[in-house]
Amino acid sequence: MFVIKYALKSIRRSIGRNVLIGIIVFIIAVSACVAMSIQQAAKVAAAESMEGLSVSAHIYVDRKYIMENAQATTADGTTDMKSVMENMKGMSLEELQTYAGASSVKDFYYYNEYSIDSDTVNALNAADDSAQSATESTSATAETTPPGMGGGMGMPMQQQDPGQMMQQMVNQGDFMLKGYSSEAAMTGDDNYPERLTDGAMFPEHTTENKCIISDDLATYNSLKVGDTIQFCNPKNTDETFSFEITGLYENIDDGTATVSAAADPANAIITSYEVSKALEDNSATVNTGDDEDNAFTGNVTGTYVFDSVADYDAFEAEAKELGLEDKYKVTSSDVAAYEAGLQPIENLKTFATTFLYITLIIGAVVLIVISVISIRDRKYEIGALAAMGLKKLKLSFMFMFEILTVTLVAILIGCIIGSAASVPLTNYLLESQVQQQETEDAQNQMPGANMGNNSMQTRAGDVEGDVKYVSKVGFSVDFMVILKMLLIGIALSVVSGFTSILFILRYDPKQILASRD
Repeated sequence: MFVIKYALKSIRRSIGRNVLIGIIVFIIAVSACVAMSIQQAAKVAAAESMEGLSVSAHIYVDRKYIMENAQATTADGTTDMKSVMENMKGMSLEELQTYAGASSVKDFYYYNEYSIDSDTVNALNAADDSAQSATESTSATAETTPPGMGGGMGMPMQQQDPGQMMQQMVNQGDFMLKGYSSEAAMTGDDNYPERLTDGAMFPEHTTENKCIISDDLATYNSLKVGDTIQFCNPKNTDETFSFEITGLYENIDDGTATVSAAADPANAIITSYEVSKALEDNSATVNTGDDEDNAFTGNVTGTYVFDSVADYDAFEAEAKELGLEDKYKVTSSDVAAYEAGLQPIENLKTFATTFLYITLIIGAVVLIVISVISIRDRKYEIGALAAMGLKKLKLSFMFMFEILTVTLVAILIGCIIGSAASVPLTNYLLESQVQQQETEDAQNQMPGANMGNNSMQTRAGDVEGDVKYVSKVGFSVDFMVILKMLLIGIALSVVSGFTSILFILRYDPKQILASRD
């Protein structure tokens, strides 16, 4: 009891030194409180962003793999395009369905697409604001554009299956026929059922040649629900087929980013997978022998649906176990957008964590120095107490109690101030991070920007379009942050107190009293 009372009196006697220690610990406490609040905010933001997140993914050929294989050359030194095309070929439906058997997959749907043409329906072409054929421009693109670098695709270059990209570059039709396995397959931006402005969807799995088209295409050609439109194979114009229009959907893409009519979303002809597959099979039957290359070559895109990001993370490993080749990669625009939205606060978290470590290290060093100076100044006091019979262990406890008391008081005050300042300060710093990220995004989208860096890279693939960044947090310091703050206070006390103990154990009371040095 004497030790505790003496320690409290010593704190009052050495008020200047203890105030200095308290200020240092207070600064550390406020900094640590804000830093840990930012760390906690990142966790909360990640959890909140994940709530209700619909996770879907695709399996595409790895672009890096494609570009490496594009370097393959023939004996005369030219690029072996045949080899490149073979490597870029997408999976068949049967292969895609194999990976749908993974335990992490909740649902699986797909669609088929290939280019078609028409002599009676004029295609819209937003690239030049006219309804002219894009045959010449598309052919030129196929001849001059390197694999994987073509424009005018149906979806952003980074997120599109390279097999689809090559498919669209070599096909010469003005329209893209898309056959969906179900209405669920039309999710995301292609949610045609929700965009219907007239008529109705064709029945799921219908085998009749029924379709829906964009209202822009219908207006341009004076078409309405119930009309019949005729198309043909762009590589064999004698191969014709007709569709009955059952509905019109609102076109929400102006197509200005496209260079060919077929890539313009307004020129998409939407039908069931069964119809598109039947036309493809019939085309293979019609075009045989020397005309085999003229047959439709549809490209199937499969969508895997998951209950959570964790299931998505588990899917790639499961797909590998089911035989997925290394040249394929699993991508998810949902997960990519989710991770991109957290990027500003993750950057802030990294900065806060680094700042916290630096603050703790510097603070601990300063406290050690102050403790050493304090012990040297109180050396005679230590000798006198030891001569009175106070053991070194109790002396050590007394000094540890002093520094612990001062530290915990400063930590408590720092927690109160830090808790009040953490939310507004975090939001202010986060706003700056978001503005910086948005500026980088705008610069990457400017004409002339490096095509390889025109989107944010995440583990789930590239991010295209607008990203909803986490720009505000709304919580204060919680129990875990307070607990960590107390542990930090105890750790700082132990570090500086241990230094004092080393000096106390080294001192000889008789020499101290004799020298009074």
